[in-house]
Amino acid sequence: MMSEEKSMKTIVNKRAKFAYASVKEVVEQEAVEQLTNDDMKKYKSYSKKLLAMIKINGLAATLAFMLSKFNKEPAYKILYKHIQKWLENEDCPVNTLYSNVSSKNNDLIGKVLSFDSNSYRAVTKEIMEFTNWLRRFTEGMIKDEE
Repeated sequence: MMSEEKSMKTIVNKRAKFAYASVKEVVEQEAVEQLTNDDMKKYKSYSKKLLAMIKINGLAATLAFMLSKFNKEPAYKILYKHIQKWLENEDCPVNTLYSNVSSKNNDLIGKVLSFDSNSYRAVTKEIMEFTNWLRRFTEGMIKDEE
């Protein structure tokens, strides 16, 4: 029981650490796309809305929506990439599930759409946990205008 509790704590810590590094990348302008202050505020806003979007619309629909916004909203593109990088990370608890599914161009949405229902639920839960950490860190790290 104790080792299971310890491993859960370790997973939570690794997830939080990755989310922190992701938000820090945005704040320090190290993201691939250069973000304006307005884009950073949008990243914060979108990260706060993501959980509700997934709960209401489902993971696939939310990812499709994010994908549709790539050209107009760099913040959605970066959020999407952060989710994908977390699932590809060996510390992610559903990494094996994610890595064992092949899709054209190794695309996040392609993989999500090809999961069986149990895998889909597991990945959805993990993404929700991860985006919850993103939301928490954006709250403290990305300032709103006074």
